[in-house]
Amino acid sequence: MRPRLLPCACACALAAALLPASAQQQTAAGAQQFLGMLAGDGALFVQALDKTTNAMTVQGTQTFVRRWLKNGVPQNDGPYGGVSTSPTAFNLSQMLDVKKAEGLDPQANVDPCTTRLETSTKEKPDREHVSDASAVKETFFGYDTLPYRETVTTRFEDPNVKYAGPYYVAWGKAVISRSTGWIAASTQDSRFNAHLFFKIKDQEMADRVEYAMKFLKASCDKTTATGF
Repeated sequence: MRPRLLPCACACALAAALLPASAQQQTAAGAQQFLGMLAGDGALFVQALDKTTNAMTVQGTQTFVRRWLKNGVPQNDGPYGGVSTSPTAFNLSQMLDVKKAEGLDPQANVDPCTTRLETSTKEKPDREHVSDASAVKETFFGYDTLPYRETVTTRFEDPNVKYAGPYYVAWGKAVISRSTGWIAASTQDSRFNAHLFFKIKDQEMADRVEYAMKFLKASCDKTTATGF
């Protein structure tokens, strides 16, 4: 009699042979490596909102310099000589770029349950604007046109200093969410309301990123050991 289990054994052997040789076990360390590769590709961002204004705000000053124009040349005297300065603020329109993501805790120890994020931004809100205008001054004989040039110089604190990282995602306590354009995970930061963001451009990749984040949360949530 031929062994009845032979077809099953052959099927199992065939299935094993069909598994990809490069298949790896999914681990928290592997998920960290995956996030590090995304950071290297410029796909990760950090939004750090001020807790008082709920915006990424930098403080600065605006300096107004007005000079009377004589034959098109700015003069240091005349009705528009002088300088004035006033405080101002600017809301950054961009998120911080994540330059590096790795599994390290705040003490620089290797930790597959914590992601350390190094960030920077290219946004430089400093600017200068020059414009010519004229005013009308009433005189005994009628009105005189007084041309002048106004230069407005705006200087802000460096956003790379105010919002300097690193930022940390403690995956066991992270809150993960997904919207139409983003996948987000909360960070542990006492200074700002900060989140790690992945911008969705491809749904298949977005599914992989969401799975990696949720895998880290499930792997690092200590309460799962209770069975609840």
